[in-house]
Amino acid sequence: MASFLKRDLAASKRLKTTLASGGIATLCHSSHPSPSLVERLAEQGFEAVLIDCEHGSVGRERVEEMARAAALAGTAAIIRPEGSLPHLITGYLGCGVDGFMLPLIMSPAHAQQMVDYFQFSAPVDHVDRTLILMIERIEAVDSLPEILRIRGVDAYLVAPADLALSMGEPLQRDGVTPKVAQAIDRAVKTIVDSGRICGARIDFHDVRDFIDKGVRLLYTHADHMLARGARDYFSLIGDRAAAALQ
Repeated sequence: MASFLKRDLAASKRLKTTLASGGIATLCHSSHPSPSLVERLAEQGFEAVLIDCEHGSVGRERVEEMARAAALAGTAAIIRPEGSLPHLITGYLGCGVDGFMLPLIMSPAHAQQMVDYFQFSAPVDHVDRTLILMIERIEAVDSLPEILRIRGVDAYLVAPADLALSMGEPLQRDGVTPKVAQAIDRAVKTIVDSGRICGARIDFHDVRDFIDKGVRLLYTHADHMLARGARDYFSLIGDRAAAALQ
C-alpha cells in the first residue's frame, strides 16, 4: 500500500487547474469494480474517474487496484466513500486515491468537519488533492450560502436522486419532478453566482443546458455511455434489417 506515497498527483492537479481556470472538466462514474475499465475511461479522455463505495460492490483492495490503474493511465481517481465520515477519509487515502466526492452533506457544520478532517489526514498534499462536496439534501440546498463560505473545496456537485428523496418527491425514470427541478436550479444558481465551481449529474439530453447554466464539472456514468452506444447500435441494425426486407 505504500506506493501511493510516491505518486505526484499530476492528474488531480490538472483537474483542479481546469476547474479553477473556468474550464469544463469531466468525471465518469466507473459503474463497475474494474481497474481495466478505469484505464479505458482514461483513454477516452475523462479527466477523472469515480470509484463508488457508497453503491455497488467495490471493496478496499479493489479501490487500491483501481486507483493504481488511474495513476498509470493519467486520470484522477476520485472516491465516493460509504458516507461522509472522518475514518473513511483516512482509510481511502491509504488506498491511493487522488480525492473525494463526499455524499449527503447535511449542513455547514458537517461540511466544515469533513474539510477539516480531509486536510488533517493529508497535511502535506491536501492542496493538490481534489475535494468535491455533494449537494443532495434539501437541508444543504437551503444552507448553501453558508456552506459556500467554507474554504478548501474544489467543487460542489448537485445530484437529483437523494435530493428528491429528501424532499419527499418521487423518483422518476425520465427525469425529476418540477419541484425537484426548481431546487436543482436554485442550487446551481447559488453556487455559480457565488463564483464557486458547480458540478451536476448530467445525461446526453441535458448536458448543454447545464453548461449554459454555468456548470463546469460534468458527471456521468459509464453505464449510461454503454446503454447509449448499445441503443444506437441496435437502431442501426434495425434500420438495415428493415431495409433488407423491403
